[in-house]
Amino acid sequence: MKKLRSILGNSGAVLTLALAALTPFLLYGWFQSAIGAAHLRIDPTYSGGEISHVIERQGYRIVVNRPVPRRSPLQRIGPFVQITWTPADRLPARLSDEVDLDGDGVPDVRVAIDTQNLVVDVTPLGARYRPMHSRGVTSFSALIARVKDGIVVRIPIGQESSAFLTQSLNGIII
Repeated sequence: MKKLRSILGNSGAVLTLALAALTPFLLYGWFQSAIGAAHLRIDPTYSGGEISHVIERQGYRIVVNRPVPRRSPLQRIGPFVQITWTPADRLPARLSDEVDLDGDGVPDVRVAIDTQNLVVDVTPLGARYRPMHSRGVTSFSALIARVKDGIVVRIPIGQESSAFLTQSLNGIII
């Protein structure tokens, strides 16, 4: 009787561990649909915001995201606009583009990128954006990084352009 109890107890423990290890794989589809139904989104500070428009160039394209505002006065991450050049393997070693960030047809910044060393120089063509020279991650709102098959550049927005940021987020300009 003692031996039977020991065998049943150990068998129950092994089955419990096996069930605990297999449960995530068996219920993966259910977890995926439950999370999808919750309509969770990644914060724009981390994702770069929603796509505003795409600029096609010969051999590559530039994806311009909507401006990402500062969420609170105490937030350390300043407002920025994220731009992605894809595909990264088709980009020339030295790239220079004038980019329209707000979709009005007029270039707002001149971006020069050394795609081999990931160095970026941003020269604003107006007062809305701040100049930037960056190698890697200077801050979360001013960076250049290779992400998947693209090169991501975040351009900081100047403090004096808060009215523009509010308008573009409400869909007036973009």
